[in-house]
Amino acid sequence: MELVELKQKTGDDLKTLLIEQRAHLKELQFQAHEGQLKQIHTIKQTKKVIAQILTLLNVAASKQ
Repeated sequence: MELVELKQKTGDDLKTLLIEQRAHLKELQFQAHEGQLKQIHTIKQTKKVIAQILTLLNVAASKQ
């Protein structure tokens, strides 16, 4: 997901997406541990999206 797309979302949408991405990350980590995950780079991409969401939420909170 691109940063531009994330910036267009509301705070509630970002929080929902954050929960989904964290669950997805847990699933990916479990698959990697079991040896089922072939594309390990997806873990890094998911962590990056989570960090971007958290940054946007923190910026929005500091503006209020």
